[in-house]
Order: sequence, then C-alpha cells, then structure tokens
Amino acid sequence: ASVVPSLSLGLSLSSPHLPPGSLDAFMRCMLVSRISRHVLAEHHLALSKSLGTNSLNHPEDPHVGIIYTALNLRDSIDKRVALLHGRPHDIVDEIGESVPNRGWPEVIVNGHVDTKFSYIREHLEYIIFELLKNAITGTGLDHRSSPNLPPIRATIVLGENDVRVRISDQGGGLSSARIKSPSDLFSFSHIRNATRMDDAWLGALRSASSRGVKATENTPMAD
Repeated sequence: ASVVPSLSLGLSLSSPHLPPGSLDAFMRCMLVSRISRHVLAEHHLALSKSLGTNSLNHPEDPHVGIIYTALNLRDSIDKRVALLHGRPHDIVDEIGESVPNRGWPEVIVNGHVDTKFSYIREHLEYIIFELLKNAITGTGLDHRSSPNLPPIRATIVLGENDVRVRISDQGGGLSSARIKSPSDLFSFSHIRNATRMDDAWLGALRSASSRGVKATENTPMAD
C-alpha cells in the first residue's frame, strides 16, 4: 500500500539530480515490471478463485481470470463519468473553483457505441478515468468565465484488428511555454513542473507513504 506514494516521493526528490532521459528509462522499466507482476498475480488469484466454475457462461460479464471477453466499452466510459461526477472535490481541487455550481460538461459517447472486446477492465477504466479527468479539468480552466461548459466527446472506433477511443474537449490544448518538445509531455521528470517540489506536495507524499494508500484513481501517481 505504500509503494505508489513512496515511488512518487522518490521520483520528486531525485528529479532535480538526474537527467530526464535516465530518469525516464528507469521509471519505464520499473513500472512495466511492477504492472506485469501485478497482472500475473491478479490473474492467477482470479483463476484459482473460479476453479470449478465456467465464468465464460456468466450472462453479464463473461471473463477468464481478470480478462473480460466481452467488455462493453461504452459501459466502462459511463461508469468513469459517473464516478467523476460523484467526486467533485477531485476536479475542484485542481481548478481552484467550484465547477459543480455551473454544472459538469456533458460527455457525449458516439461512434461504434456497441463495441465489445477482450481486455482487462480495470486497466481500461483507469486510463479512461484519467483522460476524462484531464478533459474536465482543462475545460473548466479554459472556460472559467463562461456560464456553460462545452461538451466532451468520447468517440469509439472499431477497426479490423483494434479498438480506439478518442477523447475530445475544448480545454485549450497542451500548449505551454514550459513544453519545448513533444517528449516533455511524456517525461516523468519534474524539471518542467516546479510545483511538484513544493513543500506541501512533498509533505503529502511523505504522509501517504508512511500510512499507505491503495493504488486507485486518487493516488499521487495517477496525477
């Protein structure tokens, strides 16, 4: 329970002392290794728990271990939207103003809305949660003086060999004077995000790493 906040704390403290390339290489290796072990362990436990039963015959969620064989993509998006709408403090804390008083931006799901495919549901919904949270935050910031917030669109596209989801918003994009190259957007380094070195942020991470938290959508690493 303390691994995620401890990792984030170490990342913050080491960021000023390591070149971004070296830090990124280490973090990618660390996270891929951690996620792969977690998947193997969870899949083994789920298979062991279902021993003697046929989970593929489950009418609503057929699955093998943690892999859902008919995952309904629109349902997963709707669940994440409902979760965000039920936790307004997550967005208010980032924007610094009361978005719910103006209402939430509508999330319109279009495209191949009946798409079902095989995937690990928890991983997919985690990604969708973060993308939607960023879209809502950006929309609220870019339209803070507007009485109404423009909608966010989640477009599902079913290809011959893949499934894609595009989250479109009117939040102003990612342009910033601190972003000098596209690789900066995907870097773990805090060199271009000085707020991560604030005493309040580091104190919160130290507190979280000492008491332990579960790796959910609300952990520091998720941000």
